Amino acid sequence: MPGWKSGRTLRKALVAAAVLVPLIPTAAYAAPSEISAFDAVNQFIGTELDTTQNKSNDAYGNTYPGAAVPFGMVQPSPTTWAEGNANVGQKGGYEYTASLIRGFGMTRHSGTGCTGRFGGYEFPTIPYAGELTGGVLPSSPASTIKNYYLPFSHANEASQPGYYGVRLDNGVEAELTATARTAVSRFDFPKSGDSTLILDVSGPNNRTFGSEVTIDPATRTVSGWMYGTDVCDVGNLYKAYFSTTYDHAFASFGTWTDEEMTAGSAHAVKSTTDTGVDYRHDTGAWITFQQGAKVVAKTGFSYISVANAALNRDTEVGTDGFNDVKHDARKLWKDALGTVDADGGTTEQRTKFYTALYHSFLHPNVREDVNGQYLGFDDQVHAVAKGRHFYKNINFAGSGWDAYRSQVQLLALTFPQVANDINRSIVALTQQRGSWAPGAARMQGDNYQVILATLDDMGATDYDRAAALASMKATQTLPATKTSRSDGYQYFSTGLIENAKGDFATSRVLEYAIDDFAIAQLAARLGDTEAYDYFAGRSQNWMNVFDPVSRHIMPRSRSGFDRGFDLRVREDSAGRGQFNQSTGHQYGWLVPHNLSTLITARGGVAASTAALDTLMERLDAGAYTQTGNYLSNQPAFGTPWIYNWLRAPAKGTDVLYRAVSEMYDTTPSGLPGNDDQGALSAWYVFANIGLYPAVYGTGDLMISGPMFDKITINPYNTPSRKIKINAAGTSTGARYVDGLRVNGKAQTASWIDSTFLTEGGTLDFTMKSTAGTWGTGAADVPPSYTDGSDARNNAGTTPDGQGNLGSLDLSDWSLSRTSLAAAGVTPGATVPGTAFTWPDAAPGKPDNWLPHGQKVTVSASSQGGSLSFLGLSTNGPATGTAVVTYTDGSTQDVPLTLSDWAAGPATGETAAVTLSGRNNVNGTAGTGTFRIFASQPAALDAAKTVASVTLPQSTDKGIMHIFDVAVS
Repeated sequence: MPGWKSGRTLRKALVAAAVLVPLIPTAAYAAPSEISAFDAVNQFIGTELDTTQNKSNDAYGNTYPGAAVPFGMVQPSPTTWAEGNANVGQKGGYEYTASLIRGFGMTRHSGTGCTGRFGGYEFPTIPYAGELTGGVLPSSPASTIKNYYLPFSHANEASQPGYYGVRLDNGVEAELTATARTAVSRFDFPKSGDSTLILDVSGPNNRTFGSEVTIDPATRTVSGWMYGTDVCDVGNLYKAYFSTTYDHAFASFGTWTDEEMTAGSAHAVKSTTDTGVDYRHDTGAWITFQQGAKVVAKTGFSYISVANAALNRDTEVGTDGFNDVKHDARKLWKDALGTVDADGGTTEQRTKFYTALYHSFLHPNVREDVNGQYLGFDDQVHAVAKGRHFYKNINFAGSGWDAYRSQVQLLALTFPQVANDINRSIVALTQQRGSWAPGAARMQGDNYQVILATLDDMGATDYDRAAALASMKATQTLPATKTSRSDGYQYFSTGLIENAKGDFATSRVLEYAIDDFAIAQLAARLGDTEAYDYFAGRSQNWMNVFDPVSRHIMPRSRSGFDRGFDLRVREDSAGRGQFNQSTGHQYGWLVPHNLSTLITARGGVAASTAALDTLMERLDAGAYTQTGNYLSNQPAFGTPWIYNWLRAPAKGTDVLYRAVSEMYDTTPSGLPGNDDQGALSAWYVFANIGLYPAVYGTGDLMISGPMFDKITINPYNTPSRKIKINAAGTSTGARYVDGLRVNGKAQTASWIDSTFLTEGGTLDFTMKSTAGTWGTGAADVPPSYTDGSDARNNAGTTPDGQGNLGSLDLSDWSLSRTSLAAAGVTPGATVPGTAFTWPDAAPGKPDNWLPHGQKVTVSASSQGGSLSFLGLSTNGPATGTAVVTYTDGSTQDVPLTLSDWAAGPATGETAAVTLSGRNNVNGTAGTGTFRIFASQPAALDAAKTVASVTLPQSTDKGIMHIFDVAVS
């Protein structure tokens, strides 16, 4: 979209005096309104921290007012400062309660956390109207930058999409607008006093390790670069360049380096390769103009070079004036906001809705310059194909953890070409880095795999799909040397991550299972059955951390479930952090691809409904000793739509109506949590349109009651995918779906699949003010993907010297395939002296079951006989109960105990295989004797034939491993 060619608007430009007005007070929002989408956007929503809440994350959007175009590279904007509590006033962004502006910088990450370590805000400019002494500033900004901060009042601010303006207390009127890669600023100095711009070249939000500035008075140009660290300061380093031209000649100029200020100096530099330092504010420049000047600055930005920054500026802006650029930005935003046309609603409703839509389109950001060059993930210069864009900032801190649950799906609905280019950019990442991590990530999971697979199912298939799947298969398998998933080796081997690993081990299992589900879905679409089966099996690894005794997702150790863990907290008093930014109660529902199985495991529809009702008693309680929900944070995003699986979609609608009214408003604190580059705002948009992409990795959309009478989704430049949503009566209180026609055909199912999205169509709702029976039938629930539920899930045998191809226990030890072969135990063959067949599994692939209730089909040649299991326990012995199902439907419980692999056989047990030594992940071998047991045979009903055996749902301690089941 940043490359759009837009004609000039014919509307007369608004002068600064006309737009510098106070915000509309909240009390004005009452009656129905037809305020336009563009005028409804209020950039100040989400800029004030609600200090009365302590939810574990910031209780506000952390958004900003500023100038940007959709998906643009630059976001010129103010950053504020307030003395006092740094966790409030000095967060590094724009805090509404602050009374000082630090300056006007170039880029912003909208809605991120990481207090004090925000990214962006490169090359801030500070308009200074005070006097210079001897041609230099009164004091060096290197040590006294706060002396130059700018007092201001909100009464003198104004913003609209693509524009920000403020009349500062020093008399300067500052205005900002932008193209995709160029910031255009206008500074109108008072008639009396000096007119100086301070260029804090080394003054971004995060640490810097170097910067340089060069002044060319002959061409009225200032240029330079900075080198520093990005958002959250987790190790992602970058270099940015700028080139600014001014429309007024310089009356004087100078530079500073540390405390030394030099009038007339045209160059300053300070740099190091030591990334442990912080050179913020140490280098910069000032330029002065004639008294009372009204200066327009055009600043090109680039991640490649100063020359490219200048090229961006000259190509995108050229001779255009400030108002020309502002009106072009206005046109781009009108087109973008027009992709979702909501009819009706009060001014308050429309303001919340279109502000959320606006925030959803600020990221991701184009990274290529106008000549197509971009700095790739390998730090080499590449060129994007003509007509395409290379995107970065697909969710901050490099993980996609927030974006995969809402934002990218909204982009697929509204900007299909952006979605395609996101997938192209992700493939470029895998080719340039050989991994799925664009850098150091603060959050867990290879969530770019979910993003790509989800967008693919929503129609974004114009990329190298085969290359994407090949990379997934190459990086997300044992020996786990190329994966970016922390503890990937243990997860790939055993299907779980033990609680002792910490670092939110239990929630990582859930996140990784979603990643694997997404890979499986892409594999299925591409016809790769083998990959589908493998990753579908891994997608059910959530069952390894589901405790059937407590009926909750629970931390698990090598000796059993930690049933003493307090699920109300994200981390218990012993420091054993298990759930990332949420509680166990909130994460306990994060199995979006197999909710029906989870619901059954939790005790069925009635018990699960009661538990979900308890969660929803408080919608945004946070993650500190809570049983309530945390809807302003990503892991809980899908919870309202779980009611669709519980055959109670009206309850989900009630929750959503509560959320949009209780949690969101039009004040500066009106966003309940960090927007995380648009994820929370995109969630709000979905809640309003009555659709939500709850099954991550697919384009399946859950249905709830739309909140406007009529909504039209007009995908940009893709009229064939237009979606019309008609829900007459909603505005007068009819919130519940009583009937639905999809393209004219009646439907009671409470979901629609991706084919509707890719082909477009019409949803005609019948709405009522009281809940009815629509969507409550057993056949109406959304799909649950159960494939892989019964698959083997542990790779417990490895070739000698290759212990990183599996792990039988959680201590990184495995059985030797070489020793097994020497004992006559080979894949697909009968285990000598037994009726068991050894699993036909290649190295690195699952060869045994960690039991969680898998159903195993058993071949029995005759009636009667007995049942035995081939297996062992680690940290055992382990005991559970298997269930035999006969062909007549009757069942029989079979107690099962398997001894520890390092112990001798128990009474009734036999050592089917005895081995010397075992393999370690580091490639070495250990000593000792280890056994695989045939369990004590259990007598079966002689008059019946066995159809299947269900493995134990759980064991009392340790981890049980079953290689085969035999009836004899």
